[in-house]
Amino acid sequence: MSLKDNEEFKFALRDIVNNSFKLEDQFDRVRCTEWVHKLSMLPDDSLENLKIRNDYIQYLRIMVRAGILHGIFSESPPAVLSPFPEAIGKHMTAQIPSLPPMGPINVYMKHWSPDGRAYVAIKPIPGKGVLTYLSVTPQPDGSRN
Repeated sequence: MSLKDNEEFKFALRDIVNNSFKLEDQFDRVRCTEWVHKLSMLPDDSLENLKIRNDYIQYLRIMVRAGILHGIFSESPPAVLSPFPEAIGKHMTAQIPSLPPMGPINVYMKHWSPDGRAYVAIKPIPGKGVLTYLSVTPQPDGSRN
């Protein structure tokens, strides 16, 4: 969908491949391959999928450079990937019992107009209403005629 997001993903993949020799544990190499395959198979047809894919791949890239996989990457990828902050939150609450249980993070509504000139985002504020953001531009590419 977004060329920048796809390029960021490809760059991270190349970096993981170039640094995969740092993973000394054979099981880490297998899990890294599983995660790369899972992330590569995510469709790039929505902004949510692009964000999920790029968030996970960037964190995986950091771990591969460090030479060890841990946290959410210590297991094979789940069938359905939840948003990255939600997955990290659930993992942290499982490791630290004194933290309150993590539930799903409220996803806010966001929409681009068909001509690309307007963007609206709405997020609920519990017990208070909603936060609304609207951005409008005279031209979709930012140029002025």
